Amino acid sequence: MSPGARGVPENEVPADRLERFAAALHANSATVLGPLDWEAGAGAAAALVLERAAGAPVAVAVGDPILARLGFTARLEQAGVKVLLPSDPAWGDVLPSAGAGVTGAAFGLAATGTVAVPCGPGSPRGVSLVPPAHICLVRASDVVEDLSEALGLLSSMPSAVAWISGPSRSADLEMTLTLGVHGPASVDVVIIEDRD
Repeated sequence: MSPGARGVPENEVPADRLERFAAALHANSATVLGPLDWEAGAGAAAALVLERAAGAPVAVAVGDPILARLGFTARLEQAGVKVLLPSDPAWGDVLPSAGAGVTGAAFGLAATGTVAVPCGPGSPRGVSLVPPAHICLVRASDVVEDLSEALGLLSSMPSAVAWISGPSRSADLEMTLTLGVHGPASVDVVIIEDRD
């Protein structure tokens, strides 16, 4: 077994933690796939991107180590997807045209079905917040119990962390719950096994 970001082999993750994480994600109206091996996870995430973006450009967090390991930007470009990168000088102008945003996560929280998406150079918050669909990849060994455990494990704080617990929701108008008003209308989480 290869260690996760916390140096913990996947077989030390309590057996029911991933099940509770998936159940909490479903309760938050998010979808979850996995755990899948690296190649299957990359394929599943790419298929979700193609479906959710429906031909629109896709924003990718290039500063994310999971996406870098998968060569995810190149994978999307080979599939004919127009990829929007934070380094593009027109980033702010073109981001609203994105049909989906793809990030990795530093942690998944089993108690709440939340993913912690670090933000900083190469991984601006807009990737997960502006497009109507967010696809997030998280390693199984990075699924922890709760916020307290995740905060205790952060070795250094990034400039920001987006704590995402499903699609954006609002009931401001006539107390009718609406998805996607202040952020993505769909969140898909792909859990990647740490085994090579």
